[in-house]
Amino acid sequence: SLLFMVIILKLFGQKYALDFPDIRKQHVGTVPQIGGLAFGPLLLFITWWSGLAPQWYIVGGGVSILLGTVDDNRHIPWQIKFIIQLALAAYLSILFWGRFEFVSFYNYTFQLSPLILFIIFSIWFIGIYNAVNLIDGLDGLAGGFMLILCIGGSFFGPEAFTTLNLILAIILLGFLVFNQRPAKLFMGDAGSLFLGFHAAVMPLLFLDNYSGITSINMTPFVLLVSYLVADTTRVFFTRLAAQKSPMTADTIHFHHLILQQSGSYLSSIGSI
Repeated sequence: SLLFMVIILKLFGQKYALDFPDIRKQHVGTVPQIGGLAFGPLLLFITWWSGLAPQWYIVGGGVSILLGTVDDNRHIPWQIKFIIQLALAAYLSILFWGRFEFVSFYNYTFQLSPLILFIIFSIWFIGIYNAVNLIDGLDGLAGGFMLILCIGGSFFGPEAFTTLNLILAIILLGFLVFNQRPAKLFMGDAGSLFLGFHAAVMPLLFLDNYSGITSINMTPFVLLVSYLVADTTRVFFTRLAAQKSPMTADTIHFHHLILQQSGSYLSSIGSI
């Protein structure tokens, strides 16, 4: 992982997807946004080579990396990104259509029709898919959060699921060596959208190894992404209440507010 990061940084670090500082960004000087182009394809290659992940995961992950790569260089309108994300959600829903009838959360179990499940899954998928991108505002925050999430995912479930999460955690450690403050490398949208895709499909990855199961227990997965849900939901409705577009960039995320109040980078990223 470290070697791959060094190679990508040497090849593309001076001229590709450079991020320039502005009023919303904490870094000084230009930083290449190519971390996702290193750890994303590396994980997909390992999972394809070893057969750890199903084909739909490799397809969805590849589309996410491609979408983020183009956005890092051409700034795709959010409407086009939304359509592509909705198409990904529909693609996954078609693959799993009719397979699940029940959704469990703690001691509650709900029986849902495939159409209602598709609507709920689309909201979950698009929300989590973009949430990692939204918290990628401090050096090491998004990568560190996903590192903890993947370590958590490596403690339960079938062997392929735990191994995949452990491998991603190890790869992210290599990225975080270059992403710690002051960052020499950002993950960019290619990385944040890929990590968002991984977080969003973890329930499907978990259950893909079991046949004949008609119930999804969402409790561990909701707990793992609870910070993403909390921050994204609050920002979404705060922007609506202020009569602004939910897609407007601003500085009202939790990491922005903690940094403004504490003045400490370590307090901000440590508390989160």
